[in-house]
Amino acid sequence: MSGTGIFPNDQWTLAAGHGDAGPMFVRYRPGEPDPVEKAKFTYMVIATWPFEPSNQSGLPTSETLDAMGEFEERILDTSDRDAWWGSLVAIMTHDGTREWRFYTPDVGTFVQEFNQALSGMGPYPIQLQAFKDPDWTGLVEVRHDTR
Repeated sequence: MSGTGIFPNDQWTLAAGHGDAGPMFVRYRPGEPDPVEKAKFTYMVIATWPFEPSNQSGLPTSETLDAMGEFEERILDTSDRDAWWGSLVAIMTHDGTREWRFYTPDVGTFVQEFNQALSGMGPYPIQLQAFKDPDWTGLVEVRHDTR
């Protein structure tokens, strides 16, 4: 594993579009991890942060954006450094939510390490959902929907 988790580099792709209720912004990793590493990470965990849009733009307030940035920086740095518990693959902002998609080999360990990474920060209004996704359909959909 490299210094950027299970991905060979730290490149991200940014896409913008329009969702059901306004603008949509998506960042995702365009590359693929090594097939051996990818095969270990068979669960997708989605962390969702609902927010009240600041105005007609559909985007969060600057205060909420700052808090989201703090959260994201900590969780991305930690998951890239300690990639054995989870790897962030996509971030989507749309329709009053920001969503972070991760892949992990073990949901219980992910939740434990996720909470540990955020120790002393927040609280954040994050909701977690986990799904079995050995084919990485959750990332494939993001890539497909942004083309």
